[in-house]
Amino acid sequence: MAIGPTYDALKLPASVKTVLITGAGGYVGQELTKLMLDLYPNVKLITTDISAPPAFIHDTNRLKPIKADLGDAAQVQSLFEGENIGGVFALHGIMSGGSEANFELGWAVNVDSHVTLLKATHAHAKKQNSKPLYVFVSSLAVYGGPKCLPESYVKPQDTPVVPQTSYGVQKHIIELYAYDYGRKGYLDTRAVRLPTVAIRSGAPSSAASSFISGLIREPMQGQRSTCPIASSPDDPILDNMPVFLSRTKTVVRNIAWAMCMPESNFKPEDARVVNIPGIKITPRQILQALAEHGGQEALKLVDYQKDQAVIDICSTWAGDYDTSGPEAMGFEVDDKQTGFADAVGDFKEELRAAGKLA
Repeated sequence: MAIGPTYDALKLPASVKTVLITGAGGYVGQELTKLMLDLYPNVKLITTDISAPPAFIHDTNRLKPIKADLGDAAQVQSLFEGENIGGVFALHGIMSGGSEANFELGWAVNVDSHVTLLKATHAHAKKQNSKPLYVFVSSLAVYGGPKCLPESYVKPQDTPVVPQTSYGVQKHIIELYAYDYGRKGYLDTRAVRLPTVAIRSGAPSSAASSFISGLIREPMQGQRSTCPIASSPDDPILDNMPVFLSRTKTVVRNIAWAMCMPESNFKPEDARVVNIPGIKITPRQILQALAEHGGQEALKLVDYQKDQAVIDICSTWAGDYDTSGPEAMGFEVDDKQTGFADAVGDFKEELRAAGKLA
């Protein structure tokens, strides 16, 4: 039986009555919204994205979805008008593959709009004479270089941040912006670097890691999926390019914990940033999980066609990380033996709930 993440420690400060979630139309944003609705019946959520996020409940005193272009300072400012926002989850962004393919768009969304949001939150804090909690959702893509290869085991304290993609550069820039707002005492900022999230439901994203979920998601629904890092099921790269990932439920729990945990959990050398824990899994193990849960018929739905752009990005990602520090801070980690199977089990439950799986 799968052991899920724990929620008892997720207590928001009493001063937080309203929370803003950007990027709330995305998969992780939607899952975070649902968790917040479940955990905090007395907290109002304002959710926003380029298209209006889902209205999971129709009580605008608890959930207020808003369509907004966060590249427009006036629209960002309007999110705060008439509100007393005590917490912000900044999730919006262009994913890794999309950022690499469209340089200008990546910078406009992943840097410029986040600077605009930080400025608006700071202005709101001054107006309310408050110090909102601000969680910036970053990525382990900030790492790169010779110490961050697929075969690497990264010890954060010994590993410089040297991004090898535009996405990683952009994420690290906003980590520093957020850190400075925290250092100055304007906001209580925390940045969390996500591992690959599995299994993402819905349509494939522009993330280079999208195929990790796709190897399970599409075949389990009778649809074809492409493995972009291998030329065949016998390609040795399936054993030699591990990914560091976490079950969706655990990731979302850890994002919520980032807002709940005491500011004192950070040491000065942490620079208000933490690596979210994950587990090391090879693409071969993912395919084995597909065969176990979907059978050989599902496995036959996987095509193999190398995409050098995806391989180039994945080659800059370390396969494993030391997460003892984050775990000591209260962030949870999946079971190294069963974690991915638990993620597949979660996805199967989603399919059953939607009537897509017997």
